Amino acid sequence: MSLSILSLVVLAVVVAIGFIKKVNLGFLSLGVAFLLGTAGGMTAKEITAGFSSSMFVTLVGVTFLFGMASNNGTLDLFSKKIVALVGKHTILIPVLMFFLSAFISAIGPGHIAAGILMTTFAMYLAFEMDINPMSTALYAKLGANAGCASVLSITGILARNLSEPLGYSGFGLHLFLATLLSGFLFTLVVYVLYKGYKVKADNPLKLSDIPKFNRDQKFTIGAIVVMVVCCIGFKLDTGLFAFAAAGVLILLGVVDEKKAIKGIPWGTLVFICGVGALVNVIDTLGGISLVSDFLTTLMSAKTAAPIMAATSGILSWVSSTTGVVMPALYPIAAQVCETFGEGVNYVELISAITATSFAAAISPLSTGGAIIMSSYSAARETSTEELNRMFRTLFLLSVANVLLNVLLSALGVFNLGGLFY
Repeated sequence: MSLSILSLVVLAVVVAIGFIKKVNLGFLSLGVAFLLGTAGGMTAKEITAGFSSSMFVTLVGVTFLFGMASNNGTLDLFSKKIVALVGKHTILIPVLMFFLSAFISAIGPGHIAAGILMTTFAMYLAFEMDINPMSTALYAKLGANAGCASVLSITGILARNLSEPLGYSGFGLHLFLATLLSGFLFTLVVYVLYKGYKVKADNPLKLSDIPKFNRDQKFTIGAIVVMVVCCIGFKLDTGLFAFAAAGVLILLGVVDEKKAIKGIPWGTLVFICGVGALVNVIDTLGGISLVSDFLTTLMSAKTAAPIMAATSGILSWVSSTTGVVMPALYPIAAQVCETFGEGVNYVELISAITATSFAAAISPLSTGGAIIMSSYSAARETSTEELNRMFRTLFLLSVANVLLNVLLSALGVFNLGGLFY
């Protein structure tokens, strides 16, 4: 067996172990990358080159800052104030859940942190208002996924770090809008399916009853606003600026430093960077080229986007979008572009990959679906029958979402008319 084939078999085994045993693939991937790379004659420096230190620093900085905003109650209070503004117009609650969640996800926390915060908030709010908790939680989670590809968020940062070594950049706005559009379209499907337009209830949140932002929360909001302006407007480094903002907040005594450090999702960061190191080894040994060559035999220039989209959706059902799907498929997308030349656009391909992968992420086998189920169980006592029904519903919705995105890919929607690159 050649090393290129062996490397793909190893990747499949690693993903299977993570799926079955529920272990962190990052640590496992680093160990496997060492063994596989050594067998392929790679040096330690070459093996660790796939562990992006710049991306790791950026992700730590961003999650550290927004961990502070979560710990001192800034994000939670902000969400409650926005919902309270709706007042008696509760028919707007479903739409608000989506866009508020997308906004919070986009400014930095990303789909996991924003998803946990907003899905839990949406679930309790639904029970308080006596409206459908499943649909309300879905609006929030779909919004968190839809907004997560901004240049300030984990997904957008990862996309940039994966693409720049491949020779592609400047697509941040396009990727964000494509992912946002995908999430919004399926949210409309859920809105119609659950008759969100018929929502009529009393809003338990009154603006007059909600406390004002305290000193610490005002400083936190100010730091986030300054970061957004400087990083988007003046293109300063997001991770380093987040560290600078966090340092100022610590000096001002705004947050509990120890709690904020504990709130950094170290496991997730090692997951993303560890799998990235393994994929780099697989690429060096020829595994990525092997998959790329196989996929190109199945596709033409017109079918490249939907095939890549379907592949990402299937992979996302059993693995992480940011940890596995994007690191594995972005290099393949670049090679597909080399094969077909001008007939295929890299930005369109990675937009289809990213959006479809997140479309699958509402599955109960993924973090998104698991968050919805756990939030429901935490909010009220749940029977095994209810959990099984939720599991089936979420998985079927995930399948429908993937199929919608494959259709959008086939129609060329993810090209966005070529307006943003």
